[in-house]
Amino acid sequence: MKKIFLALLLLTVLGAARAQDLKKSEFSASLGYMFEGEVYIWESDFYGSVGETLLIRLEYDYYFEAMAKRFGLGMFYTYGSPWYDGYETTAQHEVGAVLKARLSASDKLLIKPGAYFGFRSYGNDAGTGLGINGSVAFEYQLNDKIKPFVDLGILSQPAGGNDFSDITYSPVFQINFGLTF
Repeated sequence: MKKIFLALLLLTVLGAARAQDLKKSEFSASLGYMFEGEVYIWESDFYGSVGETLLIRLEYDYYFEAMAKRFGLGMFYTYGSPWYDGYETTAQHEVGAVLKARLSASDKLLIKPGAYFGFRSYGNDAGTGLGINGSVAFEYQLNDKIKPFVDLGILSQPAGGNDFSDITYSPVFQINFGLTF
């Protein structure tokens, strides 16, 4: 019964193209905000805060023909300058890969869940980290070229640090507004 249900669900998702002309590849740019969260610094056994910064994200996604241009892989770059206990404000660069899906909600609205896996690097010798992030974007198709979206998600760092300590943080909320081309 589970196999039949999953097969029907997959056929429904893949067949829900409606009137949208889905491109094989897309580029997007967004500006967002990372809210405050909790960071743990292992060596000093210290809990502090991380976040409260503007984020700039650039992303390229390639969708596979074999999957009706509904599922794809991509790469992304994110820049922010979060408050990071022990280092005050520091530059944060993240590059990585993204797994993305496109689901039709209507003729003009796409829902795009994504899983992001990246390498994070901080300025001021604050260290590096593994970024595991997730988001759901709601993209509205104004016309063939202009597609604004709002992206709600989380940023986390389950592993990372510097020469002095392990530095990790649990999911921190983010919101982005952008355009897809």
